[in-house]
Amino acid sequence: MPTAAVFEPLLSPARYKGAWGGRGSGKSHFFASLMCRDSLIEPGISGEGLRSVCMREVQRDLTQSVKLLIEDKLAEHGLGEADGFKVFEDVIQTPKDGLIIFKGMNQYTAESIKSLENFKRAWWEEAQTAVTTSLQLLRPTIRAEGSQLWFSWNPRRKGDPVDVMFRGPEQPTGAVSVKANWRDNPWFPSVLEQ
Repeated sequence: MPTAAVFEPLLSPARYKGAWGGRGSGKSHFFASLMCRDSLIEPGISGEGLRSVCMREVQRDLTQSVKLLIEDKLAEHGLGEADGFKVFEDVIQTPKDGLIIFKGMNQYTAESIKSLENFKRAWWEEAQTAVTTSLQLLRPTIRAEGSQLWFSWNPRRKGDPVDVMFRGPEQPTGAVSVKANWRDNPWFPSVLEQ
């Protein structure tokens, strides 16, 4: 998986992974490729495939999700049905009966979030909009052995909950985060340059 040098610290296992910075840095593209890679190689707890959730604070429909970006990365990396990936309208099936689902965190309650038990990856895109309550619901739910929580965001205010979590005085144990901007992206498109 071609990876910009700025994201290399996020390739090693870590409970919490964060990438923050400006637009055009490749944060979303990195995590979408990583989701494809991990889905391909992760055997799961009992040999079943990797269960993953991709989320935003508010996601009214799939057009507001990273589903299309993950589909693009599957095509870019030449991964398809022969490799165990199958794209459906609202979910992506991954090898060994794993899956990737797409949700808005504001749709979950303390009871309904339990449906994410045994999920081993959670990627929160546009995490600058995350509210404290949503983070408090998610963090103890994604708890399977080897599980990881990923966050990508464009900082707004130092008081945003995701910024406090990753860049505040008390970071979670096992957290790795990187700052990435357009200068760090070797594939920065010329249209953004203009």
